[in-house]
Parts: sequence; structure tokens; C-alpha cells
Amino acid sequence: MKAHWFQTLSAFCLPPLVGAGVCVALIGMLKQNELFSSPVNHPTADVAPVAKKPVHTTGAELRPAKSVEANFPPVASIKPTQPVEIASIKKLQGVPPPVMPSATTPKAPDTAKTAEDKPTLAVVAVKPAFAKASSIPYEPKKWRPILDPISEFWSTLWPRTDALPTIFQAVLLRDAEYVAHLVAMGFDPSERTQFGDTPLCAAVRSSQADMVEVLAMCGVDLNEPGRENQAPILVASLRRNTPVLAALTSLGVDPNTRFKSPIAKELIDRCTIKDLRNAMESDRGVTPLICCSARGDVEGAVALMKAGAKPGMSTSRYHRYPINFAATQGYLFLMRVLLGRDPDAEPDTLVTVDLSSQRAWVTKNGKVIASTSVSTGREGYRTPAGRYVITDKHRSHTSTLYHCAMPWFMRLNCSAIGLHSGYVTGRPASHGCIRLPYDQAKLFFSLTGVGDEVEIVH
Repeated sequence: MKAHWFQTLSAFCLPPLVGAGVCVALIGMLKQNELFSSPVNHPTADVAPVAKKPVHTTGAELRPAKSVEANFPPVASIKPTQPVEIASIKKLQGVPPPVMPSATTPKAPDTAKTAEDKPTLAVVAVKPAFAKASSIPYEPKKWRPILDPISEFWSTLWPRTDALPTIFQAVLLRDAEYVAHLVAMGFDPSERTQFGDTPLCAAVRSSQADMVEVLAMCGVDLNEPGRENQAPILVASLRRNTPVLAALTSLGVDPNTRFKSPIAKELIDRCTIKDLRNAMESDRGVTPLICCSARGDVEGAVALMKAGAKPGMSTSRYHRYPINFAATQGYLFLMRVLLGRDPDAEPDTLVTVDLSSQRAWVTKNGKVIASTSVSTGREGYRTPAGRYVITDKHRSHTSTLYHCAMPWFMRLNCSAIGLHSGYVTGRPASHGCIRLPYDQAKLFFSLTGVGDEVEIVH
């Protein structure tokens, strides 16, 4: 009877108790998972939540922290027409927030050279358009780029970086593209160093023809002197700077520009050709073509002559021509070019004088076309052996040294000796010239031209 009562009571009371316990347990689990908590995007929220641990990134992409992504819609889902604001990050990083570019805010110039040099933007929370304005006032700050990598480079490798303008530094680094970028940003391409040097002269000294063209397009004066107080084309003529000479002349620089006197000692000391150094010290009016001729720079001389340089333009004190400087150094090929011969053509006519046999002959394309006996320099006035160029011809000529007639005169290397009509004995008898019989001298005169070569052998 008692067992029957206990079973009846258990059947009615136990299920409700078990059900109540299960419900309490479920409610506790649900509260622990925050499923009954209020949504973050409540219309009455004053401040947009921010991530507790922001993730830094570079570039234009702005991503909120993970906890914010769970409550806000993705950034990509925000329509372009919705206004986007930048929340304050003073409490997160202790620095003012950057100004994001917009239709009304001008974008600051980017001075970074590469993508790695561009400034890093901190990650901030994006507040949706439907949220209320932040209670923290927004203070826009001017965006400043990171340190210029070129300035940083010269601050470590150049002891006087404060004396080098930014464009001058870029020229030394041979970066023409960056020079154009700096000029577009507002830097002065003609800014001088404290030593009075210019970026253009620095480009000329370092043989940067492309840099010269970029600076010319940026508006620099191509005739403005640098620290040498001489025009850039004159500085280029003292080096083998054929591309720079061609670039300057193609941009309108006068190839007949003369050196200003006096010439700086620094520039004279760098000249290794004694004849040219003496002219720079004591003569006046040295031209770029004279410099190239004295240095044997055939390519530079050709570039200058194509641009209009005049071989007949001499110095103003001692009246020495470019060919005189080339002859002093014995530059046969350059003398031929200065005399108007094609630099790509080989001479086809050669006059040979044999001192031992006292004979001379003309060869054209390897074939002897004329021959004669001669009289060369006697003892004490020996005709020097070597290779020469006929630099000028005169049908009637009178010696300024011996005051005697020298018909059909053909001068060798701008010197005092040459071939001419005279008394021929078949043995050495002259004061250094090569005497030919009158008829043969006239024939040799007609067969040869200015620029042809003469070879005197023993």
C-alpha cells in the first residue's frame, strides 16, 4: 500500500522538477554566451566602439579589430555615398589622427620614393552613417610625410648635408626621375650650394646627359656658371663628355662660347695638357673646340662642329686656332677633321719622302702616280721624320724667316716646314723644307689636297 503511494507521488512530481532544472541550466548557458545582451549598434549609442587591440597595416585599406567586425557591417558594404569619419585614436597611440583625402580636402604631396617609403596609417574604427556623432571633438591635423630617404642618406654619408639642396643631392645620386618629381613639388632646380655650385654643373661634371635634358625642361639657365665661374659647356669641353656636349648644343647653347678671364686656378690645375694649360693662363678667348682639339677629343670636336662650332675661330691674344693645338699634340686624324675632311673616310692620297734616297712620290689608292728627286734639310737643319698632314696650301708663298719665294707651298702640321718649289741638288741642302723641281712641285700641288697625309721616312 505504501509502495503504491510513493510511486504515484514520484510520477506526478519528478518530471516537473527535472524540467525546471533543465530550464535553469539552459538560461545560464544562454546568458553566458551573451545572446540576450543588447546589440552594439543601438540607436542611442554615443560613441562608436573601437578595437581593444588594433591591427596595424600599410596602404589605403582600413580594417577594424576582430571584436568590432562582429558588430559592424564590413567596410566594403558601406556605400561610397555614405559619409565616413575617422574616430579619435589619441587614447590608442597618443598621436593625432591623419587627414583622409576627400573632395574638399586637398591631398598632400607624396614625397616617398617607393611603396616601402610611404607613411604608415594607423587602423581606426569606422563609424556607420546611422550612428550619432562622437562626443570626442575631432581635431584635423596636417599630414606630414616620413623623412625623405635621400636626406637620410646624405645625413649619414655626407658631413655637410645642410649645404646641399635636395635637387643637388638627387643629381649626385643620378636620379633624373626623382629630380623631375621634386621640381613638380616646388623645389628650385637652380638652387645653389653654399660653394656657389649648381645642379646643372654637377650633372655636367658627372657626364649625365639625361639629367641635363631634365633640368633644361625644368627651366634652368643652361649658361649659368657654377663654382668655376664658367659656362657649363666649357666645363664639359674639358672632359670627354660628348653626350653632354651634344645635349647642350641641341638645347640651344652656343658652341662658340669663350672662357671668361681670369680662369680659376682650380680649373687650370685639373688640365693635364701643357699647351692648353698655358693658353688658359696667358691667352684669352679659349673656346670649347680648342679644348677638345688640345685634348684629342675627336668625338667632342665632331659634335661641336655639327652644332656650328667654328674651326677658324682663334684665341683673342695670340691668335691660335684649334688646328694649332691639335698639331702641337700630333693628332693627325683630328687635324683632318678640323680641316673639313669626313671623319668616317680614310685618306686615299699619301705623299712619301725618303730622306736616305732623297726622293718623293705620290700614292693614290696604293698606286704611285708621281715621283721626283728632292733636297731635304742639311746638317743642322735636318728634316724631322714622322707623319704629317698638309694643313694649308699656297700657290705663291714667301718665307717669313728667310724672305725667299716658295712657289707651290704645302705646309705640314701648321709648322715652318713644307714641300715647295726650289733648287734641287739630289742631296740635303735646305733649311728643313722639302724642295721639289718646279714642274714636279706644281704636279704634287695639284694631286694633293688639304688634309692629305705626308710621311717622311729615313
